[in-house]
Amino acid sequence: MNTTAALLCALLPALPAPDPVHLTVNPHSLPLTTGPCNARNLSVRLANISGRPVYADAELTAPKALHLQRTLVSTWLPAGYTRAVPVRVGAATGTPPGAYVIRVDSGSRHVDVPVTVAAPPPAAGLTTHATGVTAASFRAANPICDAADGDPATFWSDGTNRYWPDWYQLDWHTPVTASRVDVTTPAEGGLRDWDVQVWAGDWQTVASVRGNSATTRTSEFPARPTTAVRILTLAANGVNDLSRIAELTVS
Repeated sequence: MNTTAALLCALLPALPAPDPVHLTVNPHSLPLTTGPCNARNLSVRLANISGRPVYADAELTAPKALHLQRTLVSTWLPAGYTRAVPVRVGAATGTPPGAYVIRVDSGSRHVDVPVTVAAPPPAAGLTTHATGVTAASFRAANPICDAADGDPATFWSDGTNRYWPDWYQLDWHTPVTASRVDVTTPAEGGLRDWDVQVWAGDWQTVASVRGNSATTRTSEFPARPTTAVRILTLAANGVNDLSRIAELTVS
């Protein structure tokens, strides 16, 4: 029996070693709204389920219609350690609505994430409907979209300390009617002075704020059609004296 078993073991192919890394992706499906700053995060989790440290990679692939902030996650995992890495996923204005799939591979494991793309609903604010979001400059840690992502905990900052003025701008392909602008700045080192400008063949100042110390200020003005709204920043409340906007809301 022992000889027979040994012969059988020699003839049978060896089973592959179990993959030391377990892959999960959250959420399991992702609804996306088109627009330059309407991206959402996927969380790619790599867990080392072996008893030894390993390098772990995860590769993301997606249709050209989707924009992935990164296509490779690579990390060192001590034994028993799990790391979750956020990956920003977006769909540009004009992306055809429909169903897409992002594939995530790590070793022998893979996860498919269904993505549903849709245009912003009519009831969404003008900031969500913006087709362009630009600024005079920015810092890698505080990118442009951080002032138009609906999250007041993040903020845009310019890249030129103590150099004024700066500007932050929303654009639309077709005219919109604007009559109110809300500017939210960080509680520390927020904006002090700025002008609200709308485009009507040239930039026209429709409201001005001076001596601000609040985190949110509202500027109202007679309704007018425009294809762009700009905040012209003029001064801040210390802390390296640069422009910081946490949220810009136009209505």
